Amino acid sequence: MKKTLTITGLSLLMQACVAAPNTPPSSSQPDDYSSRFSVEAIKQRREAEYAQKLADLNKLDPAEEVKKALKSNKVYLLAYQSGRGGETITPGLVEPQVIEVKCRILQLDGMGDTIFGENHLKYRVALRKYASEFNALMYPNCR
Repeated sequence: MKKTLTITGLSLLMQACVAAPNTPPSSSQPDDYSSRFSVEAIKQRREAEYAQKLADLNKLDPAEEVKKALKSNKVYLLAYQSGRGGETITPGLVEPQVIEVKCRILQLDGMGDTIFGENHLKYRVALRKYASEFNALMYPNCR
């Protein structure tokens, strides 16, 4: 009896391992996969992201954002890296002032060494301008 159950169990297990799905393989799957992860598709997605980020950034007023930060007792400056392994740039401050700063520094996103397209470039220019105005207003509170 034990031998019969073992053989039956192994038979069922072997059938389950060899069973194939009834659906035919889709020939569009490789094309879909390669088009989703192509360089062009990635650039298009990133361009759409930066277009949205630019629209959101254009709604912000640096003076209002500084007031909000000070009300919640959050004193910080905005900075970004200049390329791979480059120096930290804090827009809106003169070089010697950066050394004297005694407040938190937040790194800006989207300022790397790759530009995905026109929207990304516009976003970077607007972000530098915003950070420069923000830092100039926030710096006096960093002592």
